[in-house]
Amino acid sequence: HGIGIPQVRRLLYFLIHKLSSTKSMVPTRFLISASIAAVIAFVGADAFSTPRGHGIGIRRASSSLCMAPKGSAAKPFEKKKIAVFGAGGYLGAVLFGFLQRASSLYGTGIAGGPSPRMICATGGSSEALNKVLGASFKLAYAGEDLMRIVDTDDANHIEERLKSFDAAILATTYQLERRSVTMNTYEKSPNDKTYEMYLDERYGAWENDVPSNDSDIHTSIFRHSVQACKDAGLSHVVVVETPRTEDPGKFSAILEEEGIEYTYIRTGSPLKKDITYTFEKGITNRLGVVSLPAGSALASFDAREMDNKLAVYREDLAALIVQCLMTLDWEESRILEVSATPGSTVSSAYGGKMPKGLRFDKEWCPNSELLGEVLCAV
Repeated sequence: HGIGIPQVRRLLYFLIHKLSSTKSMVPTRFLISASIAAVIAFVGADAFSTPRGHGIGIRRASSSLCMAPKGSAAKPFEKKKIAVFGAGGYLGAVLFGFLQRASSLYGTGIAGGPSPRMICATGGSSEALNKVLGASFKLAYAGEDLMRIVDTDDANHIEERLKSFDAAILATTYQLERRSVTMNTYEKSPNDKTYEMYLDERYGAWENDVPSNDSDIHTSIFRHSVQACKDAGLSHVVVVETPRTEDPGKFSAILEEEGIEYTYIRTGSPLKKDITYTFEKGITNRLGVVSLPAGSALASFDAREMDNKLAVYREDLAALIVQCLMTLDWEESRILEVSATPGSTVSSAYGGKMPKGLRFDKEWCPNSELLGEVLCAV
């Protein structure tokens, strides 16, 4: 082509400036616009974008190589309502925060209003969720209208609180805490107790009243949740295999038995938390993702091997889960194995001396487009 990308970019900026100020006839302007669009499509849109932050060891793939999204972002005007089970846990709360931000932006296909919705077993999860939202998402807040308290032993009770929703995010194994059932919900007596579920973990949760072998409790919660999602008419569920999961094959078998389309996400890397996280930081690593066919046999990861691997940040994993809803086809099932990519550190340039004019109000998660590219590849 004879000239470099920077020269092409400057040329197009010049043409667009002239186009906006010219008083020429509409057909001529249309032809110029069509020509510019053709050049952009041929060279790739990434060639004309100025990166917000910087990447270390990253070569950004051209968007012309990435297929169009097939998830909620494929038809952004059809807003999809998402429920998050166990959003009182840290990973669940960050997921909820990203969904709240995505719902405020056109193009994501994520609905606002009654969505996202937290599904929990007691009212205590509301406090845990809002602590994370307030600290990491600029004083965001989830009121009681975005929370539904359910009896995890009753699939019909869960189903009633999922009607009219489109997708849900579940965990295989939650952190459990024995708590009193919230009054005027589903208690049968004033002293009824239940197990609250936290997606991943909640700081300060009291686990002493939880049986050492609680696998049957998790299996029951998961089965009832999946049954409720299917009976409520949800199109897709995203299942997160947490580090507490001892027998992943048991949960994938339930998904296959129920016959609901799913995305099952697991990682053989240890999980790490950024204790000073705020959404402006975006993702910190361009994750590696390997796709396996639905129904593949799953075995537990070796804990000794996990300790030797590069840790995956919980915030990155949460962003990937939300991006899956936007990018991947809801009519297909899959298993995704996630890992951190060595030498692929990413920064949004937030904090310290930031570039002039740097803003994040129009982004649900800075640098999330990198995750979109990774998912397009699989």
